[in-house]
Amino acid sequence: MIRSTPHPPEIPVTQSTPFGVDFGNQSLFNVQSGIRVDDALTLVSEYLNCAAATAYEAADNASAEFRPLARSVVHHIEAAKALVEASIAGLAVRGEAAR
Repeated sequence: MIRSTPHPPEIPVTQSTPFGVDFGNQSLFNVQSGIRVDDALTLVSEYLNCAAATAYEAADNASAEFRPLARSVVHHIEAAKALVEASIAGLAVRGEAAR
């Protein structure tokens, strides 16, 4: 059967994922299913910005002995943020190519 209009690709969405405190057979928190992945990644980027600000402040106020450790946390956050940003950009390119 030939279709007269192409079907756009499905938008990727989150799956239900429990996290945080586990009370045996249930978790206190849960990522809801059905949230667009690009929206979820945008929120992750905002969370990482907050975590980086906290880590920078901790590094600035840490003793000389622990400052390198705090700065390594900043580096890991920046790397995670770069991966998230690249993923968001990849989803945007994929969406444009599907049009």
